[in-house]
Amino acid sequence: MRCIAIILTVFNRRQKTINCLNTIHTALIHRCIPFSFHVFLTDDGSTDGTTEAILEGNYAFPLHISHGDGSLFWNRGMILSWQTAISYPESFDGYLWINNDIEILPGFWEMLSKADDYAISLYGNGQIYIGSTKDKTTGAFTYGGFNYINLLTLKDQMLPPNGDYQECQCGHGNITYVSKEVVDKMGVFSEKYGHGGSDHDYTYRAYKKGFHLIILPEYAALCQNDHPSDGGRSVFESKTLKERLKEVYSPRGNLHNSLLFQKRCFPWRYPIVLITGSFKAIFPKSYHALYLFFRSAK
Repeated sequence: MRCIAIILTVFNRRQKTINCLNTIHTALIHRCIPFSFHVFLTDDGSTDGTTEAILEGNYAFPLHISHGDGSLFWNRGMILSWQTAISYPESFDGYLWINNDIEILPGFWEMLSKADDYAISLYGNGQIYIGSTKDKTTGAFTYGGFNYINLLTLKDQMLPPNGDYQECQCGHGNITYVSKEVVDKMGVFSEKYGHGGSDHDYTYRAYKKGFHLIILPEYAALCQNDHPSDGGRSVFESKTLKERLKEVYSPRGNLHNSLLFQKRCFPWRYPIVLITGSFKAIFPKSYHALYLFFRSAK
């Protein structure tokens, strides 16, 4: 039987974390999970009682909790969980990244097992399996795998599940499985990232190294797209220049992570992003107009 490590990091989203873990617990007691697993969770300094609530959960699976001081953010919190899993005495066949704001659908576990069988039969070993998520209310696609269709602008094309296996170039880390064979060659996320971006970095670099990113045929989980409909443009533009510069260069800002992503995956785009990142903070309205123009280019 395969044994996997489920890894996640959390910060002050107690109820969402509980809902997420409950979907795993329910699937386990209903015997929907065709393998054994451990959950490795990092609580990065939550102040809303997240850890205490988790410990009261009495879950039917082994749970290992690490702690941060609030400075890890998503990337380093995931690294801590991942490295804890790797150093665990038991060996794992793969690692499942999940976000704590997802609710895993019951059919995901069997689908994951079949995808591994499919990849091994086709390629001889495990690969990366990307789960797609949909909005709980509307059923609209929210996160999953995608291809880059314009390398100048990095315009992407999302690939919602279509009932069959699809391969892609890059993926979100909301619910993604990475086989041990991949980790043995790729390692874990880069510690240089601040908050986000490392999931795109990891999956794209794995693709470039010859690994296969396989999108699961059906939806894997429920997850709301929590980004503002305008990408946060209106709030960003309303801030002072000092505030905009601080946000752009903060660990949760996009510029640091974007520059690192360019350096590691598309180095020729680095100067473009460096210039446009500062331009965005100084002239946000002009930046947005140019962004829309170039993103619409084929």
